[in-house]
Amino acid sequence: MKALGIIAAAALLGLLCWAEPALAAKQAPPAWKAWWDWGWRIVNFLILALLIFKMAKQPLKDFLSGQRAKVAGELEEMERIKAQAQAELKAMQEQTAGLAQELTSFEQALGAAAELERQRMFADAQQEAELILERARLGAEISLRRAKRRLAREILELAASLAEEKLKAAVTAADQSRLLGQFTDQALTAKPQS
Repeated sequence: MKALGIIAAAALLGLLCWAEPALAAKQAPPAWKAWWDWGWRIVNFLILALLIFKMAKQPLKDFLSGQRAKVAGELEEMERIKAQAQAELKAMQEQTAGLAQELTSFEQALGAAAELERQRMFADAQQEAELILERARLGAEISLRRAKRRLAREILELAASLAEEKLKAAVTAADQSRLLGQFTDQALTAKPQS
């Protein structure tokens, strides 16, 4: 008895689910449905953006920290070289107190080398920053193209539906009868092709 009630309830639910699209087809979709669909599109986009952020966050972080470590290593190497050069300079000053002119030229050469290395490191960092900006610009351009295509597709769909509605509204029963009569007359008078 209990199983029969469950089967009857399931059959009734199935009948209602089967009949619901037929009933809904007679009516225009409610206005809230469009907002509901847009809301879900936004939620889906946010989920996608979050997933991309979560997926790309660590590789980007690793890349930047790797670059930071590389630059820091180069700076430490430069500091070590600078410290070594300063130690050699001090030893030379102690050994050769009378060679001040030679020492001045050595300091200038060391400063020029350090400046060249600093400029090279700055140029490398600037190139990497430009590369990152170019990648970001390309990503934004691709997203903009996709959005434009999606908007154009939606505009075409809307124009087609508006044209269909206008045609339906413009064609009267008399027009339909006249067109049907013309078609049947042409079909009856048409010669079969051999």
